[in-house]
Amino acid sequence: MVKAQPVAIDLFAGAGGFGLGFEIAGFSVPLSVETDAWACDTLRYNRPNMTVIQQDIRDFSTASSIKDICLFKPDIVIGGPPCQGFSIAGPAQKDPKDPRNSLFINFAHWICFLQPRAFVIENVKGLLSRKNFEGIKVIDIIQKTFEDLGYFVEVWLLNAAEYGVPQIRERIFVVGNKMGKKLGIPPKTHSLDLLLTNSSQLSVLKNMNLLPSLSVWDAISDLPSLNAREGKEEQPYISKPHNNYQHWIRNSSHTLYNHVAMEHSQRLVERFKHIKWGESSSDVPKEHRARLRSGNGELSGKSYDQNNRRLNPNKPSHTIAASFYANFIHPFQHRNLTAREGARIQSFPDTYRFLGKKTVVSHKLLNREERFDEKFLCQYNQVGNAVPPLLAKAIALHLQEKLELCQKVIGTL
Repeated sequence: MVKAQPVAIDLFAGAGGFGLGFEIAGFSVPLSVETDAWACDTLRYNRPNMTVIQQDIRDFSTASSIKDICLFKPDIVIGGPPCQGFSIAGPAQKDPKDPRNSLFINFAHWICFLQPRAFVIENVKGLLSRKNFEGIKVIDIIQKTFEDLGYFVEVWLLNAAEYGVPQIRERIFVVGNKMGKKLGIPPKTHSLDLLLTNSSQLSVLKNMNLLPSLSVWDAISDLPSLNAREGKEEQPYISKPHNNYQHWIRNSSHTLYNHVAMEHSQRLVERFKHIKWGESSSDVPKEHRARLRSGNGELSGKSYDQNNRRLNPNKPSHTIAASFYANFIHPFQHRNLTAREGARIQSFPDTYRFLGKKTVVSHKLLNREERFDEKFLCQYNQVGNAVPPLLAKAIALHLQEKLELCQKVIGTL
């Protein structure tokens, strides 16, 4: 029995943003579990000393199967089990037998068998409004499941922009602890008011201990300019960092990874030229709108107002989602964001390299055509699905303080 840094394990790890944030906060994260092959490649490349279990979490349903791979008692278990299979109240009915309904139960097995001091589950804000096929709120089901295991459970709604991430990204975190008391949300470090408005004296006084939230341009202005079809998976920097965020995020790296532009057609580039900050493909002149694939030049009647929205450089980005390669246009260059620009907006250090292909065919199409052996998380998916490391860091530091983990004595099970 020796004093050691606090320990967390990462389930449904994806590319590892959640665990990385805990490591930045001083935790040891010796174990991750993830089913996707390319995401596991990314984890192994960036965390060579971590044990990465590439397996479906549903394979671990007993105490012995879990303790066979987790040979220590973690202080905290983190993860983002998908819950998309639950029905949503309203017309969009989901399949109540969807296996994703039960994945938080698989997460709960680990909590039951390992009995950590705390756990953190990340999910989308929409989970708060979802109901199962019996009309029961999903968040209530999740909360009761962990309360029955002896945990005090609270639900945090956090915006990453208020924790140093240059992105408006609201996510919920289900947090349980065995101390039996409310921990409250992590203290905010940044203020959207200070960035987005001409703050009054009162507002400034209220936020006097906070920094202005970061903008898109704060995050990416030092990266090399690219036209469509330009860039390399490895390239040198061509300028020095312009601010503290860029200095931190370079992390002493001498090589820039994953900064490769999409292979847009010339017609699409011309369309992008007509899109101003805050506008999208639906705002371009008629002659530059999308055409039907029939080949006769007829305009498509569909409007995709969420696709190809040009980011305002002076504001935080909109939410970087799994398919963000089609969501956003660079503030000044006529192309979509690169995977590295998305990673910057997510607060991944430049030393963190994403493996696998840059993009893949739509997972919906692959499912429909039963091409399951091609269904992997591409670089963009890995970036967009991740918990921003700086947000994870804020959560980790808060739990470390509230749970007094600095003095924790680590033993084995």
